[in-house]
Amino acid sequence: MAKRWKGHGMRVTMLSNIYRLSENYKNSIGLVSLTIVIFFTFFVLNIFFGPDPNAEKKIAEEKKIQEQANEFIESLPRGVLTFYESDKGRKLSAEEYKIVCNNTKIITQRAIMGANITDAKAFNLYTANGGTTGKYAVNWNDSKNKCFAKFTVKPLEGTSDSVTVEGEALGFLRTSIDTRVYFIKNF
Repeated sequence: MAKRWKGHGMRVTMLSNIYRLSENYKNSIGLVSLTIVIFFTFFVLNIFFGPDPNAEKKIAEEKKIQEQANEFIESLPRGVLTFYESDKGRKLSAEEYKIVCNNTKIITQRAIMGANITDAKAFNLYTANGGTTGKYAVNWNDSKNKCFAKFTVKPLEGTSDSVTVEGEALGFLRTSIDTRVYFIKNF
């Protein structure tokens, strides 16, 4: 009788080990399956939304255009550049005006003062805070075929009341380093 119990105990132990093995086996199969599904999902997404095969070509074209623009800007005389008839400075063609606009990132103090004179709220805030401006931007507008400059007059300390002034950039100043917006028409 003792032998039966021993044999029965071994069977229970063996079945228990097989049951545990099958749980571990099930968990391993589940983990491998999940890994395969994730890999396959990213593989499919990469096919549809992966890197642009023409990205290097586009970057090279953009770099070439930027180099040509830099060469053109270097060839411009120092001083005032305008898009309108003026006895001061050089008049730019429509294409030159666009190139200069797209390569200008700075607005001169003179342009800020001139634009603020026509905007009383901006002028008052500008003079009250010591002539401090915040963010500024120069952008080409394809639909209007014009260059626009925009800047924000910083608020007084302890307040959040700022003023944004925007207008057409008609004149630029070519310095020895770069080009800057020289005249903003905001009226």
